[in-house]
Amino acid sequence: MGVLAPIGRLLFSAIFITSGLNHFFQLEALTGVAQASGVPEPRMAVLGSGVALVVGGLSVLLGVFARLGAAAIAIFLLSAAFMVHRFWLVTDPVQAQDQLTHFMKNLSMAGGALLIVYFGSGPFSLRRKKAEGLGSGRLGVPLRP
Repeated sequence: MGVLAPIGRLLFSAIFITSGLNHFFQLEALTGVAQASGVPEPRMAVLGSGVALVVGGLSVLLGVFARLGAAAIAIFLLSAAFMVHRFWLVTDPVQAQDQLTHFMKNLSMAGGALLIVYFGSGPFSLRRKKAEGLGSGRLGVPLRP
């Protein structure tokens, strides 16, 4: 059953790595979306969030500083939900429903990221391999994975 952890990390991180890269490939378009949403310093926000998504996604995928990477992802998701997907301000019912879907998707994925923050990367992570190679900490207490 331990193999489910790396598969879960792969499936979870794929959207963040690809989306983060898209922040760079589609910089102008996403800057326009951020600006229209009232995000302060939209270009810097898009670049910064792109870095957070790629680095956070890779850290979760590889299991190296997965808690920190997942925290960065959760912060991005919650910020985007409340700053970009403000369904309560949209008057068109179809667009409001679309924004509500994105808002709830972000909340759901933020919840998944917070679970990684709490539980860590699990088995088959590079961080765990490094800790196992170092052996036990002082007083025979195992290192935290």
